[in-house]
Amino acid sequence: MLGDISSQGSIHRHSTSNLIVRWNAPPLGVVKINFDGSLSQNSTAGGFIIRDWTGKVIKAGAAHYREPSILVAEARTLRDEVKAVANARFKRVLIEGDHATVNRTLRGEASSPWQIAAIIQDVNKYLRTMIYVSISHVYREANMATDWLSKKGQTVLNVAVSWATTPPWELMATDKIGRTLVRRDV
Repeated sequence: MLGDISSQGSIHRHSTSNLIVRWNAPPLGVVKINFDGSLSQNSTAGGFIIRDWTGKVIKAGAAHYREPSILVAEARTLRDEVKAVANARFKRVLIEGDHATVNRTLRGEASSPWQIAAIIQDVNKYLRTMIYVSISHVYREANMATDWLSKKGQTVLNVAVSWATTPPWELMATDKIGRTLVRRDV
């Protein structure tokens, strides 16, 4: 069953133009998958992290896609991640990404752009094997480890996902303990 929690991580108003954001662990029994893409010159890459409800990393990866579309890179990264979760037989998943078009398309709120239609079909095929799915937006500030991985993907020499690549442990540790950041001018 597809469910939806529209969240931005934890959000607290700090002033009229700033938000306090942070990464939050998923509920007990749910895995969280964060994904992000990056664009450097005419080349894209993606990174993702799968974590359990304690914040423990299950898998992290990065890939270099060598195409000029950030939309396609974000969707491909999501597909790699959802496939990994499905193959590991997880049945309850919370998905967070910062690309509004990918998120809205996946939730069925918008038509799939032709560039990612086949990729979104693949993602939905994997999601149909799960009992609970939540898809929500997350600000980059609450997704810093995945943002770091997506940039690291620019250095991966092939398209294959590198599972050995993990973000610096200090990013992971500060996510887990609830590091908060200010998102300015919102």
